[in-house]
Amino acid sequence: MANIIPAILESDIKEVQRKLDLLADFSEQAQLDLMDGQFVDNKSITPDELEQIQTELNLEAHLMVKDPVSWLPYLNPDIFILVYFHIEAVADPAETINQIRGYGFEAGVALNAGTPWESLENIADYIDAVLFMGIEPGFQGRELQPQVFEKIKRFAEKFPDPIISLDGGINESNIFQAEEAGVSNFCVGSAIFANGDVIENINKLKDKLT
Repeated sequence: MANIIPAILESDIKEVQRKLDLLADFSEQAQLDLMDGQFVDNKSITPDELEQIQTELNLEAHLMVKDPVSWLPYLNPDIFILVYFHIEAVADPAETINQIRGYGFEAGVALNAGTPWESLENIADYIDAVLFMGIEPGFQGRELQPQVFEKIKRFAEKFPDPIISLDGGINESNIFQAEEAGVSNFCVGSAIFANGDVIENINKLKDKLT
């Protein structure tokens, strides 16, 4: 089953909360993009501000940070369900997965657009989800790199069990290609929030899926 997951990338906690409130009546999930200005150039809300979030949505945390484990104590397990960390950011991915699960979250691994899928081979059977980046992380509104579809397809053929998510540059013109490649969760920011009505934008994306 395909899921459209609104992705929120903001440095203002009030804007994060506004978007979460906006989604509350018609979405069950959202992804919160979190950045430290070190792993990527951009910054989001801070760990301390995470504790202010109030929502009934099930949230995913996408940790685009140099030290993902240090952010875990600030994630409310009553709100956050799944935590993605970037494989490029850690020396021992298996230990990071253990730490995430120790806090009560499902564990997912994110992969930069330029990182080969084979870097996941040693941990693919141990993770709940993988988040393929269609762009280099840190900013919304960039154009999706189409070579990610082949990477996803190759991974899905060998490892069918983890949830396969795609983040970055998804829109009405390419979401069907992503579904054909094996994506089930579509994390979408700009195509939902940038222009027009949010509900209408989500429905337009859903209409492109089988």
